[in-house]
Amino acid sequence: MKKTLFLLALSMATTVSAQHPNPSISYLEIFDVEAGTHKIIKEFPYTIEAPNWTPDGKWLVINKGGKLYKIAPDGSTDLEEINTGSITQCNNDHVISADGKFIGISSNNPKMKGYNSYVFVVPFEGGEPRQVTPIGPSYLHGISPDGKTLAYCAFRGPNQEQDVWTMPVKGGKETRLTTAPGLDDGPEYSRDGKYIWFNSVRTGRMQAWRMKANGKEQTQMTFDEDMNSWFPHISPDGKKVVYIAYHDYEIDPGSHIADLNVQLRMIPATGGKPVVLTELFGGQGTINVNSWSPDSKKFAYVSYRIKDEIDAPKKDINIQLYSARDLIGTPEKFAKNHEYVLMRLAQMGYTGVEAASYNDGKFSGMAPAAFKAEIEKAGLKLVSSHTSHALTKEEMASGNFTEALKWWDACIAAHKAAGVPYLVMSWSNPLDNEADMKTMANYLNAIGEKCKAAGIKFGYHSHSHELKKVANTTMLDVFLANTKPENVFFELDVYWAVMAGASPVEYMTKYPGRFELLHIKDKYEIGQSGMVGFDAIFKNFKKAGTKGFVVELESASTKNILKGLRESALYLRHADYVQPSYK
Repeated sequence: MKKTLFLLALSMATTVSAQHPNPSISYLEIFDVEAGTHKIIKEFPYTIEAPNWTPDGKWLVINKGGKLYKIAPDGSTDLEEINTGSITQCNNDHVISADGKFIGISSNNPKMKGYNSYVFVVPFEGGEPRQVTPIGPSYLHGISPDGKTLAYCAFRGPNQEQDVWTMPVKGGKETRLTTAPGLDDGPEYSRDGKYIWFNSVRTGRMQAWRMKANGKEQTQMTFDEDMNSWFPHISPDGKKVVYIAYHDYEIDPGSHIADLNVQLRMIPATGGKPVVLTELFGGQGTINVNSWSPDSKKFAYVSYRIKDEIDAPKKDINIQLYSARDLIGTPEKFAKNHEYVLMRLAQMGYTGVEAASYNDGKFSGMAPAAFKAEIEKAGLKLVSSHTSHALTKEEMASGNFTEALKWWDACIAAHKAAGVPYLVMSWSNPLDNEADMKTMANYLNAIGEKCKAAGIKFGYHSHSHELKKVANTTMLDVFLANTKPENVFFELDVYWAVMAGASPVEYMTKYPGRFELLHIKDKYEIGQSGMVGFDAIFKNFKKAGTKGFVVELESASTKNILKGLRESALYLRHADYVQPSYK
């Protein structure tokens, strides 16, 4: 259980709602380490958490709604409740003894005042649990191989210091093993009983650590950069450790919550460079406890989807990939992260993308056809692309674009190879006189002519400076008045229009049919600032000639841009408007 949720949980009737605030769909999955593949065993229309694999290999034990259940590892059985008597507020810190005879659980005790977590033990076949730790909060994560000692994270002392403690299963004196500042959590015994693995924030980032079972020789085992490493689980053969890693952009080092973009990683038990096994939408409940199969070849975990992502109305919504530039904005980042990022965008409800990475014949460092294939593999369409090529001072003065248009010839060929239907010039420097504005309009016309010949539509994307008054006009008005509709369309950025003091709707009605694409943007997540009149914009799609729109987030209200993009997609999927069409 996420320890920093403790104070919140004090005011909650049960841990379940605090841990998973959004209605979730859960996928029980098995990862085959030897094959490097994972498989969904069963889907549940509610939240399940934290699978254990029984020592005999016959069952997975999971938590649901404060109770424990078992299910066959191949998903062939229904959930079968394990009787835990009066203790029905179990969180996801449950551990099976090495002999399979009993289960240790963490739960509130309804007989005691207030909400707190204590450690209990109950026979595997069920019964009334016996409370072991008299003091809370206590969150169980480990049972020694001989079944005699519990290892748990406890909050103790006047400052509620969060450290690793042990206590005999039969009860008695508890022993403090760690004293470092900050959270120490997730203590788990190695199968030979010599070590306890745990995670600690003592170096500023959450990392996996190992110590002797008596607390001596505390040693850092992971050194992940831009990730926070939680809950190291050692395989029964003692050779491998799998753990869950959270991105820095998602969460603070000491937090462990639900509905995040996480990785499952593995290192040798002796330490070493981690291998990313899979990326998923999960977090709290995914792999809180040891879930290795007895033969050390597989492990179980839970991935999630927010129910609204699946149930919300389906619409055509495009996303400007520049929004996720911190994750996929360079060829190196794209190669590393694009598969997961694109998958998540598709799950959120986005159907198409607008690229922002063309350079020297490639997109994100990839050949055009290969880039398109990666987009389509995620279930998305490549609908448009942003790029730009500025005129030199000499070209602007002479009006001779011959050299610049050679650059566009290569650009257009690459976009045609990628199958991009809309090519958008994303930027022009601010211009301070009408003559230069008309020269730029001529340049746009010339590019548009070449695009039209190649079967591609060409457009111009506006920011705020195109709407600033210059000599009683604006760049955008001059561009619109001096370009041919058959050569050049416009992609109005509605947020930048508002920031310039202009009305997006006024332009959409003043120049009907010219805005085939729009950038739907807000200060942060779409629809949350109240600054942009989206309802009026939606009502004028048809008059503006809008065929489709593209969501762009310059930033989100948190560091988590994917969370912001998800909230934006859901806002638009629920919004009331007539879907524009490219037909």
